[in-house]
Amino acid sequence: MDFAEVLYIGKSIADVEAVVSLLKDGTEPAGVFCVCKKENGRFRYEIMSSAELLKEHNRDKYTVYGLAAGKRESFELLRFMLEDRHEY
Repeated sequence: MDFAEVLYIGKSIADVEAVVSLLKDGTEPAGVFCVCKKENGRFRYEIMSSAELLKEHNRDKYTVYGLAAGKRESFELLRFMLEDRHEY
């Protein structure tokens, strides 16, 4: 998996570097959801749990654009990302 140059971070994520390093090492950070994008995907963005992202069939296909603590926060983060990037 790749990470975007500029990551959007939810307000409940305290230690971004620790979460990113856990994901890079293949370890699931508890309760973390990722806003991702697939190069030739069907959807513009996808929200998935870190456990789902780390599965072998997903690991090398997605670029992470945002990290959030919980599903609700990930939807709020995606809304903020779309407004910030003017992609609506």
